[in-house]
Amino acid sequence: MLWNISCEAAVLLTLCAARAQSTAPPSFEVASVRPSAPGSTPGPRCANAPGGDRIVFRNVTLWYLITYSYGMRSYQVFGPDWLRDLRYDVVAKGPEGTTSEQLPQMMQNLLAERFKLKVRRETRSLDALALIVGKDGPKLKEASAQSGDEMGGANIRMSASSTGGERLDVQNASMATLANTLTALLGRPVIDKTGLTRRYDFVLGFSRTETAGPRSSGGYKEPPALPPPPSGAEPGLSIYTSIRRLGLQLDARKLPWDVLFIDSAEKTPAEN
Repeated sequence: MLWNISCEAAVLLTLCAARAQSTAPPSFEVASVRPSAPGSTPGPRCANAPGGDRIVFRNVTLWYLITYSYGMRSYQVFGPDWLRDLRYDVVAKGPEGTTSEQLPQMMQNLLAERFKLKVRRETRSLDALALIVGKDGPKLKEASAQSGDEMGGANIRMSASSTGGERLDVQNASMATLANTLTALLGRPVIDKTGLTRRYDFVLGFSRTETAGPRSSGGYKEPPALPPPPSGAEPGLSIYTSIRRLGLQLDARKLPWDVLFIDSAEKTPAEN
C-alpha cells in the first residue's frame, strides 16, 4: 500500500511539474537589450525576422516596443513622455518551435524583465470619429482593374503643393483602409461605419495643421508624425471638407476603448 501511495504521489508531482512547465510564460532563448548609440539612425525594425522565431528592432523607443507587445495604437497608451524619446536596440531569438504569434507575449515578458515595466489595462471612453455616409449618398469612383499595388491591395501616395497643401492619391482602397489612414493622420480612432464594401479610387486633400503631432504617433506600424508646415505656407483644404466631397462624413463620438496605462518602467535596461 505504501509503495502504491508513493507511486501515485510521484506521478502527481510529475504531472504538476509538466503542467507548470507548459503554463510558464514564453520567453526568449537569448535576448540583447541595449540603449542605442548616440546619433544612430533607425535600422531594421522587424518582428518575425527570417526564421520566424526572432525579432530585430534597432533605434526604437520603448513606446514603440510597448505598442508592438500589447497590440495597441498610440492613442490607447498612456505613459510618461520619456517613453517616446529614449531609444534602444533589441535583438532576441525564441527557442526552437517559436511561432510569430508568440513573439508579442515574449516581448511583454522581456520588457517586464529588463525594464521592470508594469502596466494595467482599463476600458476608457475616448474621443473617436465615425466614418459614415453623408445624407446625399457616397460620391466615390469604384476602383479600376488596374489600380492598386498590383497585389490586390491599396496604393496610397502622399504629395504636397508648393503652397503647403497636402494630398493623398488613393487607389483600390476599402473604407477600412480609409479609416485606418485617417486614424494615422488624426491620431485618434476612426471607425468605418459606412457599410460600403467595394474598393475605390479617390483624392483626399488635407491641412498639415490638422494632423497628429509627435505625441500622438510613433507606435508599431504607425507612420511618423508629419513635420509642421513651412513658414508662410497656406493651411490647405480641411480633411473634413475633403471627406464631405466624397459624400462621406466624420461624426464625433465617445466610444469605449481598451487602453493601457504605464505605471512604472526603468530608463536603463537590466544587464544582458
